[in-house]
Amino acid sequence: MTTSPTAKMLSEAIDASDMTQREIADRIGMNNANVISMMKQGITRVPLNRIPAFSKTLDMDAQAFLMTAIEEYHPGTREVLVDVLGLPFSETEMKVLGLMRSAEASGIVDAIEPLWTYLKPVLKLIEAEGSKGKSS
Repeated sequence: MTTSPTAKMLSEAIDASDMTQREIADRIGMNNANVISMMKQGITRVPLNRIPAFSKTLDMDAQAFLMTAIEEYHPGTREVLVDVLGLPFSETEMKVLGLMRSAEASGIVDAIEPLWTYLKPVLKLIEAEGSKGKSS
């Protein structure tokens, strides 16, 4: 059994799927299904550039999978990403970001300004309520 957190995540996702390793390899664009077995066992690292394809194919949380791999393969880099970029995003942040991207991609709405106009007062109310609770 592997001690690699990244390999464990991949192994669990593969075991939970109804696909063979050959099918997974085909879907993520890998020629050799044996390499997937090696990744699953922790013998070979999961290439970071393959994480989005694995995540989509195996219905994994791409952000958690990527951050786990970065933490394991590049110690210290995760902290830099958290400090500089504010990663990983929370589930709420991801939902808001997804809505914003969908709205802008549709071309129907320039969502940034109208949303920000309404969001600022709501955030101020939430902040004020939070301050009341702390002073009580």
